[in-house]
Amino acid sequence: MHHFIKRCVIFVVLLSSFYNAFATHIVGGEFTYTYLGDTTISAKTMHKYQVSLSIYEDCLNGQPGAIAQDNPAWLGVYDGMGNIVEMDTGDNGVCCGIPFSLSVTVAPNLSITCVSNIPPTCLLKKTFTKIYYLAPNSSGYLVSYQRCCRNASIVNVSDPGDEGCTYFCSIPASPIVNNSAVFKNYPPQIICSDNPLYYDHSANDADGDSLSYGFSPAYTGGSEANVKPVPLPPPYDSVSYISPEFSSQSPIDGNPTIQIDPVTGLITGTPDIAGRYLVNVYCNEWRSGALINTIRREFQFVVTPCSPKSGNSSSFQSISIMAGDSLQFSASGSSYYLWSPATYLSDPYIPDPIGYFPVAGQFNYILHTVTSNNCEENETVTVNVLDHSDIFVPGAFTPNDDGKNDVLQPIPVLNSTLRNFKVFNRKGNMVYNGGPNDKGWNGDYRGVKQDTGAYYWELEYTDNTGETRRKKGDVTLIR
Repeated sequence: MHHFIKRCVIFVVLLSSFYNAFATHIVGGEFTYTYLGDTTISAKTMHKYQVSLSIYEDCLNGQPGAIAQDNPAWLGVYDGMGNIVEMDTGDNGVCCGIPFSLSVTVAPNLSITCVSNIPPTCLLKKTFTKIYYLAPNSSGYLVSYQRCCRNASIVNVSDPGDEGCTYFCSIPASPIVNNSAVFKNYPPQIICSDNPLYYDHSANDADGDSLSYGFSPAYTGGSEANVKPVPLPPPYDSVSYISPEFSSQSPIDGNPTIQIDPVTGLITGTPDIAGRYLVNVYCNEWRSGALINTIRREFQFVVTPCSPKSGNSSSFQSISIMAGDSLQFSASGSSYYLWSPATYLSDPYIPDPIGYFPVAGQFNYILHTVTSNNCEENETVTVNVLDHSDIFVPGAFTPNDDGKNDVLQPIPVLNSTLRNFKVFNRKGNMVYNGGPNDKGWNGDYRGVKQDTGAYYWELEYTDNTGETRRKKGDVTLIR
């Protein structure tokens, strides 16, 4: 009568100065399991699973006594009806808990690596492993782990210092056997405010199940009076988010808002207010079109102001193509590439993906790279996909004879031919009338320099199909 578990990573970062011994050392935890096949015990067929629980501890600020109390871990195994299958605890259980088998230090995993004022961190990952044997049933199984309490500095939930945590995973009912999906990366311990966030929160699945992602509520568990409770079965209560600013679906301030791609698991946005934010992400596993399981990862994003070192950069490119055409993107000089979003791209993780654009529209991409000196950079690329060729007219020009932007001239885009270009002042008087071979308007009218201000233009051109088209707009003359 043993068990299962699914990867429910919890990851929490603790950087505050003052903590309660029972609360602030817990940085998170993670459940995974592996199906090891069937075996026979007392003439009964049993599913064999290796279950691993990893918890994360703040070894910088955490109290040694509280950290010591984490070992051994207490797990409760229930069937889908809420009946106890096995209780690995030191309190009213058949066992004394599960001692940790591995302890490693986790890297800081900053959201942006090229900063000069990185706060100190220390994070330990302790892993507890056990093999469970589960009888096939029609309701499945659930494993739970509960602990108290969260650190009081969390800004998006009410009374975090008085609320514990519940992490749970479930295994599907027979005849389905399953390996848990496994999240690929540790969350960053520190996120720089006012810097774009690109965190790959996707998972791998050994069974080849389809995966989808989203934000989920975090759950309470344990109390100050019982900091290490015997794990209970569901239902579990959600923490109370401070509304209307925050919710389980909108856990962090950001501009643009923090969001997770349901297909790729990529978390993006720009956090703009410093603080510690509780976040819970789910990963659904789909097989043959049916939802067979959900894993969850709870963690805390610590948003802090950062002082960038030289090396971070951001630039902008604009490219125009015809609908139905392909475009070869190109980047170099980095060890990591991520194009976001992945829409119409052959592979978002390589420097030179091919984009095929079947429809007209404007598509904005951000290329996120890590350079050779371990700094992160972002470059914005806009792809203008046209259903016919066009002509572009700048929105401003400066006719001051400095050799830069002195002339207003239409620019053909994708094989257009200008036929006529006219400019009018605010009174409606035409101050320029040029043809396809003229150099453009230099800001003069009959030898007199025109005043700074807005002017209006009209043009006529032939597009790539031979059709005659007309456009109107305005331009600002700046002296």
